[in-house]
Amino acid sequence: MNQEYTDYYESNLKLLKKNQPSVWKQITEDQTEALGEISFAPNGKPNLTVTNGRGNSILLHNEGNPGKESSDFIEKIPADHKGFVAILGMGLFYSALNILKQRPHLQNLALFELETGIFIQALRYIDLSPILEDHRLILGIGAKADIAETLAAASRTLQLEDSNILHHLPSFSFNPDGYNRLKDDLFAHINSLNIGGTTTRLLGKDFLTNRFKHICTIHHHLLLEHIQNKFDGVPAILVAGGPSLDKNIHLLKQAQEKAVIIAVDTVLPALLKNGVHPHFLTCIDPNNLTFEKFADVIPQVKDIALICSSWVNPKTPKVFPAEQIFWTFTGKPIEAWLNSLLGGELLTGGASTVAHLNLIAAHMLGCDPIIFIGQDLAYPGSASASHAKGTVLQGAAPTKIITNHVQGETVTGINGEILQTNRSFLSMKEFFESAIAKSDKTHINATEGGANIEGTKILTLQEAMDNHCNRLISTTQRLKEFYSASIPIASDKMLVEFNRILSKTKKLQKFIKSSDEIARSLLKELTQAKRNSKFLKSFDMLTLPQKKRINKIDKFHKDLDDTLEVWKILEEITMEGLKESQRQKQDISILENDPDRYIEWLIKNLNRLLGINKIRKETLTVLSDNLNMVASFHQKESNYLEKINKGSQTEQNKLKLAGLYINSKNYYLATYLLEDLCKVMPESGEVHFYLGCSVAQSNMLEKADHYFQTAIECDPKLSCQIDAYLHEMGDDFLKFARYFKTQPGRELSVKYMVQKGLRYHPDNSELQKELETILRQDLKQIKSDVDTDNYQNSAELINEWYRNAMDQKNLCDTLPSDLASNIFLYKGKLCLSQKEYQNAIESLKSAMEYSPDNHEIHSATIDTLFIIGDFNGAIKALNKAIKLDTKFAAYWETIGDSLRDSGQNEDAIIAYENCFLHLPDNINLLKKMGDCYMATDQLEAARAAYQQLKLKIEASN
Repeated sequence: MNQEYTDYYESNLKLLKKNQPSVWKQITEDQTEALGEISFAPNGKPNLTVTNGRGNSILLHNEGNPGKESSDFIEKIPADHKGFVAILGMGLFYSALNILKQRPHLQNLALFELETGIFIQALRYIDLSPILEDHRLILGIGAKADIAETLAAASRTLQLEDSNILHHLPSFSFNPDGYNRLKDDLFAHINSLNIGGTTTRLLGKDFLTNRFKHICTIHHHLLLEHIQNKFDGVPAILVAGGPSLDKNIHLLKQAQEKAVIIAVDTVLPALLKNGVHPHFLTCIDPNNLTFEKFADVIPQVKDIALICSSWVNPKTPKVFPAEQIFWTFTGKPIEAWLNSLLGGELLTGGASTVAHLNLIAAHMLGCDPIIFIGQDLAYPGSASASHAKGTVLQGAAPTKIITNHVQGETVTGINGEILQTNRSFLSMKEFFESAIAKSDKTHINATEGGANIEGTKILTLQEAMDNHCNRLISTTQRLKEFYSASIPIASDKMLVEFNRILSKTKKLQKFIKSSDEIARSLLKELTQAKRNSKFLKSFDMLTLPQKKRINKIDKFHKDLDDTLEVWKILEEITMEGLKESQRQKQDISILENDPDRYIEWLIKNLNRLLGINKIRKETLTVLSDNLNMVASFHQKESNYLEKINKGSQTEQNKLKLAGLYINSKNYYLATYLLEDLCKVMPESGEVHFYLGCSVAQSNMLEKADHYFQTAIECDPKLSCQIDAYLHEMGDDFLKFARYFKTQPGRELSVKYMVQKGLRYHPDNSELQKELETILRQDLKQIKSDVDTDNYQNSAELINEWYRNAMDQKNLCDTLPSDLASNIFLYKGKLCLSQKEYQNAIESLKSAMEYSPDNHEIHSATIDTLFIIGDFNGAIKALNKAIKLDTKFAAYWETIGDSLRDSGQNEDAIIAYENCFLHLPDNINLLKKMGDCYMATDQLEAARAAYQQLKLKIEASN
């Protein structure tokens, strides 16, 4: 080995102490020995050889040019990459040395080296100052490095930006188990942060506004912690919506009152269909669209409690007929703040799915054992469904089948098979396994197939119920007793705090206004100075007034930054602005130490601060609007309740309170008030209008129509309000349909939303257009099948449209007549193929009403009547068709042929004559008539027919 080399250990260690103190402490305290043998390439660069556990020697870098990998790795990172890159395995760190220099927009570079001894060699033989001096570097050294702790400084970037993980392959060859484990753990950590960050960026405003809408009425409910351990030692069955649920859902009724059944909201229709009423339904989705998962079955709901995250869509807790609603809050700043104001003491882990909330709830209730069903976390190998039967608004599973761990994202199944999965499922699986590892409860996976969840015992559902769900615990009654004995949430402390924050918000808005005014005036001067090529290289070269204004701006922003309690509340809706600000900050830092670009650096900074303040102004407005909304609601509600309790104009104040609930879309709260008022104020149009609004939300359309009609009878002026209300509901479904049109494979969801929207508002022209487009596409498919006699393929589709037409009497009146008639035509043809002749006739009759000139309908009608032996009806239909088009007279020839073949020559002659009357060019009819005359010994008539045939032939020649 060449002994002539520069020892960089001390200089690197000094930089390590300054910029990476935790790694420096680890290195100096552990006193780890260097690992491997150093050699030098022909170009003088050091290389390192290490021996793995199998005794094989691994050269960590290119033999001829150890630094070659540096350019190789740089090529894998886009030049404009603004996010995060991690490299697993570093050897002598060649791959990292130039990355931060050549990728200046990169926000973080994380380097992981599992062997501390290899890192010691790099400290000795390589000048690492180019990376150790860069604030973007993150080091994870040694096998015990905690990923979350190591990447804490980059957590914001991981939430906001794209991430890449690159592999140093020789390091993987040296320690495959260690690096593969690190790869999986790192992927799971980054994936979790990225999914959470993306969701928050996209839905942050919805999260915040949803919470405040709930805060209006949350004092009517309880926190989940209020029933903590109330079901201690009671088995819980957690029902998720994977396709495997179809295999064992029918068994679940056995455990109805012998366990606590906690189900995700998606599966409620499937459970009710199988006679199962879950005790708890978990809900977290922030968009009102997801209410449609179970909206159609709401009339069947009885004794089901809701468990809701604080950001859940407003419609679910405000419409769902739950006597008991329980709320959970996570450790996010706004959640912790609200929870403390509501008297809560416990914060739950963040539930990114309803299935996670199932498990969190079971742990909170003290249940043991906890049994999973329908928790597939993977796609079945042979099925196309992504969810159990009976669920709605779901997409399809991937069609490509994976058979090994190399292709795509896969997971080991309960039965040891390899199953296809995705990043989201893997993240969910990690959450379950982490929560189970921290729990002292028994967890059983009774899912029929799907991914194996580490820490669970695998049993069938029947085995799990036989072993653990074998005594009556009257879950429903116990839950009612716990709820009624609990003290409702108090809101006084919350309202006082809201007023304080509102006051602070106004003060911050003044700061922002003052700061922006100064920044804009200064920016104008600096822009002019730059345009005039004024020589400014440092702060000292600015004028005194300019320096003072910069100091003022700095002071304002310091005061704004220090108001953490407000910005923590608004954290979710500032993330998108923060993403852009962080990018700008990194770009600006490139100019920071260049005096020749000082003025450009200063202008960019001022513009960045103005951008930050723009986001701050918008978010503070959102916050103040919501705080005012909550305060106003509570004030009005308290005022009405106080008057009601005093007996002051009781009915009028109850009606005003009901109106407050209806206008804030708290339909369930309004229902009992309105039902009582309906008894004492039966002539009140307003009461019936409100009742109609309430039951319409719960999918009771006939009942809603009754209330609306009664309301108009009592007060005709309400007609406009009712129409506006129904129009709004129709528009909501139109929005849902158009959303699904942007999603691949969601055609059924589009159709569902359009059809349901028209049930609420049949006159909605936009929904009518959407329905027409859908129907044309379906009819094209149906026609293709019918033309090839493949009726079975389209039978379900034909019957679906027929049911819709029959259920919605005015549906066909809104469609073009040709489309409406085709619905009944194809139903008639389907019935004909199934020998349901009377149903076929009825359908064809309806088709004829919409398209009386449609040849196909006439043909099908004539055929059907002949088949059932209704000759008079058939002849009548035939004559009617001939008036439309003489070509239909060809049927007479067919009839004649049939009569002749059966020996009825006299009747055949009449049929042929009827045909010839309308189709005189069909001279073959003369031959057939002549033959029939001959058969009946009418020789003269036969001779006349043949003679006429001869003349026709000669004339044609």
